[in-house]
Amino acid sequence: MACLNKSPLYNSNKNDYYTQKKYWENIKHLIPKDKIIFESFLLNSNSKSIDYLNELGFNVVGNNKLNFLTDSLPEFDIIISNPPFETKIKKQILQKLVEIDKPFIIVINIMNIFTKYYREIFKDKFKDLQIIKPNGKIKFEEYNNQTEELQNCNEPAFYNCYLAYKMNIPNNELWLK
Repeated sequence: MACLNKSPLYNSNKNDYYTQKKYWENIKHLIPKDKIIFESFLLNSNSKSIDYLNELGFNVVGNNKLNFLTDSLPEFDIIISNPPFETKIKKQILQKLVEIDKPFIIVINIMNIFTKYYREIFKDKFKDLQIIKPNGKIKFEEYNNQTEELQNCNEPAFYNCYLAYKMNIPNNELWLK
């Protein structure tokens, strides 16, 4: 997830957590291979998601200089990413995702689906949403400033899921093994 540190909402004292490769591997069978993927939430981050998705055989665009909320977006077919968990930024991102109206799969805290803002943002789009349930908690990596490398984090205190939009995933595929 991007730290979006050009945003006034960014707190540089917080850690930024990035999706481990194995959690992209868990959903690779749900992502069409013939589409251009936009890894969209990398602004000023040290995420290796583009590398991970490329290693899994996908055609991926994106970079850590692009601000999803304000910059022109590249040509793409699907967004696969882990947006920031900061609620104010996340609301803006979800709203823009609805406006763009292209398929996506994002990592999101499962509790978000119970919020008022979630219902307000997706309104009549619920028919296009699917929740992909991982087997256990999705764990993250964080950037270690001393070693300048990514390292695995401790298990998070919260559960995440993959939120899919306009992906038309068969119901029997929504519970990951």
